[in-house]
Amino acid sequence: MRVGVIGIGQAGGRIADNLVYHSLWGRHQGIVPFALAVNSAQSDLLGLKTIQKKDRILIGQTVVKGHGVGLNRKVGAKVSKHGLHSVMHAVTDKVIHHVDAFFVIAGLGGGTGSGGAPVIISKLRQVYEEPIYLIGVLPSEDEGKLMAMNAIECLQEIDGLVNGILLFDNDVWKKEGLPLETSYSIMNHELVKPLPLMLGAGETANERVGIKVIDASDIINSWEGFSYIGYSEMKAKQARDRFFFFRKKSSIDQLSPAMRCYTAVRNAATLRMTGECDIKKAKKALMLIAGPPDELNMEGFSHAKSWLESCISTPEVRGGDCPIRGWDSVAGVVMLAGYTDIPRLGVSINNVQAPASMKASAIEAE
Repeated sequence: MRVGVIGIGQAGGRIADNLVYHSLWGRHQGIVPFALAVNSAQSDLLGLKTIQKKDRILIGQTVVKGHGVGLNRKVGAKVSKHGLHSVMHAVTDKVIHHVDAFFVIAGLGGGTGSGGAPVIISKLRQVYEEPIYLIGVLPSEDEGKLMAMNAIECLQEIDGLVNGILLFDNDVWKKEGLPLETSYSIMNHELVKPLPLMLGAGETANERVGIKVIDASDIINSWEGFSYIGYSEMKAKQARDRFFFFRKKSSIDQLSPAMRCYTAVRNAATLRMTGECDIKKAKKALMLIAGPPDELNMEGFSHAKSWLESCISTPEVRGGDCPIRGWDSVAGVVMLAGYTDIPRLGVSINNVQAPASMKASAIEAE
């Protein structure tokens, strides 16, 4: 699945920057044909490392003079509307490549991210027919009530405009005792880690094509409502281990390939999700196992898929494999989708699958 990425605000820009890095230098290259970073704070744009400078868009210069909007989402929405022409002009220039969907990425508690995301998503919905997904970072409780209210209002505004929302909850992943920058960097890494595997599994070629391929249609049909993604990794038995028979074996070494595949998926779904979610309430699920071809065991895949089908509220589970030669691990990726509320924030959504008629009616309104 190839995605056009727009990161809005500080968190959105940094996460987009991380995803672009994987697209350029990771195992699954080309999954992000283009990426933009949009912000009202000049310093945040200067801190990015991978997104090209010409693709970093500073908005609201006449209003906030490059200093950000100070958690004020109304001002964030205002400057985003003023800068919408620049953003859409940049998107139009970029969409000469084929993309299967758009990812809009934002920290939902910040002013620019929570205020600007609905503005940009609404315009994308008017112009393009491709699915639009929001990747949103929920503020932790200790980040304050203002940021919580920003997140709630943002999610309410985009209800019905996006095809799905992937959530990452800072409250679950915050790291105590670490410098602030380090903690946020770790959380951004944890959010991005499973995405290249999920997006790239269907974009591989030649000998790297899986037996059961997850492609863009699988992701699109699985991703709706509030969603969470999990990632788990286990060391695989390497070829050189066969010769060192005198080496002391760990409990991981003693697992069969089938059990390693099953355990990687189960750990991803139960221990490593991006937010607190009841697996029994998920309406859809997508699972992927990745690793050395010799370690991707059909018995383990089938066992994991059957287990996941028995856990969620419906048997709608799509799954596939992604062989990666030379890798020394077996990874499991699980996305649980179809949730309609976030209990911690007390927010619910009614319609996250945008109606097909919305695009036509929105254009007519203009």
